[in-house]
Amino acid sequence: MAFEALRFIHAAGVLADHQVRDTGPCDDDVRSKLIDATLHSFERIVEACVDNEVDFLLLTGDTYDESDRSLRARVTIREGFTCLEEAGIDVFVVPGPRDSQDAWASFKDLPDNVSLFVSEVDEPTAIMRNGNVVATLQACLGRSSENAVQQDESSSMGQSRIGPFRIGIIPPFASSGATPDESVVETWLAAHRVDYLAVPLPFARTTITRMEQIAHGPGPATSMTRDDRGPIGCSLVTVEARSSIKTETIVTSLLRRETINITIGDTATWDQLMSAMRGYVESLPGLERASVLILNWVLTGCGELHESLQDAGAERELFELLEADSSLAEGQHMIHSLTLQPETTPTENEAVHESGDAKWDDGAVEHEDTNPLLTSFLGRVDREHSIAGNVVRRLKAAGDDSSEPWLNRLEVLAGRVSQNAVANRSRGYGAEWFDSAAEATSDFDDE
Repeated sequence: MAFEALRFIHAAGVLADHQVRDTGPCDDDVRSKLIDATLHSFERIVEACVDNEVDFLLLTGDTYDESDRSLRARVTIREGFTCLEEAGIDVFVVPGPRDSQDAWASFKDLPDNVSLFVSEVDEPTAIMRNGNVVATLQACLGRSSENAVQQDESSSMGQSRIGPFRIGIIPPFASSGATPDESVVETWLAAHRVDYLAVPLPFARTTITRMEQIAHGPGPATSMTRDDRGPIGCSLVTVEARSSIKTETIVTSLLRRETINITIGDTATWDQLMSAMRGYVESLPGLERASVLILNWVLTGCGELHESLQDAGAERELFELLEADSSLAEGQHMIHSLTLQPETTPTENEAVHESGDAKWDDGAVEHEDTNPLLTSFLGRVDREHSIAGNVVRRLKAAGDDSSEPWLNRLEVLAGRVSQNAVANRSRGYGAEWFDSAAEATSDFDDE
């Protein structure tokens, strides 16, 4: 049977009408948005399915929490499934710790396009399009099975995929507790003949490749706790005929959380701090998808500015000015918290910054005023969420065949690289290079 290209949305941890946590004090307008945040996330998932004309929606655990006894959750989910039925889109639901098989069995009047897949008992399930099987769902119940891969790892490399696309389903782990190590997923991936292994919660968004196989988890659909930072959402999975599997984040969470570390020197000014804070907010990718932005500012340093912010009035004034001068659209809200830390002296091997940091000292201010190229370079580094990941994506875009084994292996290595270390080394090299270039230019001008 010839392979057919397909697209699907993979989402997990929707938890429709479950309440988000760790938001801090907020006014009534923000509170109402937070109360409905998970419902809106599910609605965005449905919209993404329709807009992208996907073949099916795959929900891998905790679509809702049965213990909430929420009528709104059931109504919203049923309406969303009905909308997908009208668009000709199937839905495959995998029960999770919070929405068990029994809970779904009591979910009445679900439309005919919805199928429940229970990993522990169900046989492989065919996914149809126009009478043809385009994909299959199969359970992956252990780290080794009768379906374990026995052939040499190199035997299938570089081959075009034939037959239906095989999606493996790992039974969802517990929704709370420590996230298992990625090596657990690698072991599962090696043990099963599947093309795509659906990684459940409690994994955050993750992608692991093994030759032509990929294990992927979209992470939660909504930022539920303070640990769920950055753009949060579902994944659009596109499968091409030549064994190319691409995953793209579609932001569904209306709530966006960020922790921003800023180091300020003893000569830093209020205007510099405001400018950097405003610039960081404006540089956040996908900000237009957020209705509520929760920002945890961590300011490390010394000096008059740092000391002044210990006063509650100064802190309040800082955030009021930031919001008054922000470029957020109407209807978007910000919630701030501030943590002040004393300046520490790093050792030679310690990183000075975290990803997305800014720093001021006498030299840095001088660079900002006299060397716009360096300022632009450092700003670009600060805005990159994954420098190594971006390198891989550009290589894929430039190549004729993104399924090359070496590129897949490079992507695995990129996922294990410390982004902080790469960013810090890039800043150091950039400062040295632009400093030397500026000095050479100055010497030439003097001559």
